Order: sequence, then C-alpha cells, then structure tokens
Amino acid sequence: MNMKSGKKWRIALAASAAALVLLTGTAGILGGIRHGIASSMPDQLAAERWDGKGASQVSAFFAEGGGDIPGRIHSVTAAVDRAMQDASLPAPEGGRLWYCAYSTEQDMYGRTERDSTTLRISVIGGEYFMIHQPDLLCGSYLQPGGANAGYVFLDERAAWKLFGAVNVVGMPVTLGDGEYIVCGVGAVPSGTVYDAAYGEMPRAYILFDSPAAASVREISVYEAVLPNPVDGFALDVFEKNFTSGGEYTVVENSKRFTISSLWEYITHMDTLGVRTSSVTYPWWENVAQVARYRCASLLIAEIILYSLALLLCLTWCGIAWKPIGDSIGRGFRAGKEWVEETYNRLTRVKHGSE
Repeated sequence: MNMKSGKKWRIALAASAAALVLLTGTAGILGGIRHGIASSMPDQLAAERWDGKGASQVSAFFAEGGGDIPGRIHSVTAAVDRAMQDASLPAPEGGRLWYCAYSTEQDMYGRTERDSTTLRISVIGGEYFMIHQPDLLCGSYLQPGGANAGYVFLDERAAWKLFGAVNVVGMPVTLGDGEYIVCGVGAVPSGTVYDAAYGEMPRAYILFDSPAAASVREISVYEAVLPNPVDGFALDVFEKNFTSGGEYTVVENSKRFTISSLWEYITHMDTLGVRTSSVTYPWWENVAQVARYRCASLLIAEIILYSLALLLCLTWCGIAWKPIGDSIGRGFRAGKEWVEETYNRLTRVKHGSE
C-alpha cells in the first residue's frame, strides 16, 4: 500500500468513526427523549409511586352504558381481595395491598355570588387523587368518604371563572341544587397535547356520595394499582375479577412505554386508524396514547440509527478481515510446512538409527 492510498484509508476510517459516533450519539439522545416523555406522564406512574417495580397500574375504559354502577364496586373489591389471598399476598399490617379508583364525567351548572358557568364535572370514587395528581395551587385533594360529600375540588379555570381568584379554599359553590365547599384548586396541565385533550371547559370534582351525583348510575373508568410479583399477574387478576356487561377496553398502564410494548405497538401501526370500539377515553388516556405514539416513533428512529451503525461496523469488519484472513492463511501454510518438515526430519532420523 503506497503513501497516497494509505492516507485515503486513514481519512475513510476517521470519517467512518465520526459517522459511527454521530449515529450512536443521536440514537442515544432520541432514547433519552423517549424516556423523558414516558417519565413525564404522572397519570401513568401510580404504580411506581405506590410500590416501585413491585406493582402494576391497570385501567378499564367503558363504552356508554357498559360501566358498572357504583354499587357493584364493593363486590369487585371483595373479588380482588380474594384473588390476592389465593395468591398468598396478604396485606401489610396496618396497610393496603392494592387500591382502586373509578370515575365518570358529566356537565353541570355551577354558580357563586360572583359568576356562573357550565363545569365539566368528574364524579369520582376510591383513591382517584392517588392516581391523578394535578399540581396543587391551594388546599388539598378531595378525599374519599361520606364525610367529604359536601366538598368540591376545582381546577384553576373554574376558580378564576367562579371567584376571580385561585386561593378560594373554604368558599361555597352551588352545583345543581346543592352547595359545596371548595377543598382545593389544581393547576391546568399545559402543553400542546394537554391543551387539545384536556379541553377549555372549566373542571370540577365531586364524590359519588355527593347529592349532585345521586343520579349517576354508571362509571366510564375503573383503575387499580395491584401487586405484580410476576409479569402479567396484575393484568390477569384485573381481567378475571372485573367484568362488565357492556363493551370495555383494558390497558396495563405500567407497561405501555416498555420496549416490548412499544415494539408490539409498532407492529400494529398500520391498523391504528381503524376504530371499531365505541369506548370513549378520558383526557389523560388520550394524552397517554399520543405519548405512546411519539415514543414508538422515536424507537423506530433509534432502531434505524443503531442498524446503520451496526452495518457500518460490519462493513469495516469485512474490509479488515481480508488482510487478517490473508495473514491467518499464511500462518496456517507456514505451520503446515513446519509440521511436514519436522515429520520428514523425524522419519529420516528414525530410518538412520535403524
């Protein structure tokens, strides 16, 4: 190899090394962005807040008319408790092994002495605010229990519209024919996707025990955080013990951003636009589905970049193999000649000694 061709090879090698660093570095950055998107979804991280990697969050979303009436929630809870006992998973002393939340939405007219407006009311039960935790601007989340049936939790839009302020804890609001006391105010989530999914209507939250919710006979969402000692256990318990007479969809929130789940999602991307279900999803699930699409798109880009990097490495291995192979071949031939020469020498010595 002359000096000019050697220089060309060195330039090509340096360019390839730079391309390899660029490909893997870009893929790593995209992976970081993907992890950032997944970790920025607090509504999908309830299991991590509850028990790290030892639990799983599962949700069921119902079509209109398909959700269980609140009265059946108690039987569902008892069924899951039995399933936990059958699996030898006793609740810790003084604590709980799992928890659930359920909700539905309806529009309701709200008014104060200052103003009035139509509110998008979330009627909630169970530990709703253990799963969904808007940033608190004042007060506290609405806690379950009949003693809190006279309280309401507002988002900041509702607070500004009804009171012209945010710090309104303890102030009265009339919903329907009943008066409720504001227990807290939460921030409205921001971002392009949140703006579209959350909507512009002011929101408020009341309990199923509230008088204004007396006519509500079904739920649209049921969520639970369950122990998951082995992969798929929580989902299996949830599906077996939570049944509905209507149409519904079950999602394991805790797994939706894993590599395996995203890959399965990617393999079905060509049919994602086909909708045969009448299930209506709440705003936070729509946000999560957009986030999953973005994460899947980033994963595709990562796979392409890593594949190109691997192809580049294999190409250089193939180029480097030729001189290496030639050297190995010469070594084998030299070794063969040495063995043959040694054998012949030993043979001559043996015959000479005879």
